[in-house]
Amino acid sequence: MQDQGYEWQPSLQIETGLGSPPLGSVIFGGIGRLHTHFGSGTDLALLFRTASGGFVRGDWGAALDLGGYQRWWGRESTGGLASVVLGAPWGITASLTGGYGSNDARSVSLVLGLDFARLTVYRQSGQSYWLNTFGPWDRE
Repeated sequence: MQDQGYEWQPSLQIETGLGSPPLGSVIFGGIGRLHTHFGSGTDLALLFRTASGGFVRGDWGAALDLGGYQRWWGRESTGGLASVVLGAPWGITASLTGGYGSNDARSVSLVLGLDFARLTVYRQSGQSYWLNTFGPWDRE
């Protein structure tokens, strides 16, 4: 095994997913994630998400993502990922992810983000400032 130093690399992470209705205290779903490492390539991940109701509805909460990834660039790798995601009102998120894969690929990432679904459609916080007239819980 070679001594592999640490490398800091800017990146962009984009996620999309589907899940159970946002009305319960625990929500289950699936996430597709593209994590682009600028100047190198993009990792593709499929993850299972367990989230608190508050997280899904755009308030304070947390989520846990578990699944696998595939990397086709550089030293190709296939492996597993785990993420802990903390959510604040207005769709603000902080995600800490660790990955371990083939070819001695190990990664840790910290992503600060904005979740557009939690900011718009599923938001229940801040109603006195910005009314959410399209929340799924209001539909009959």
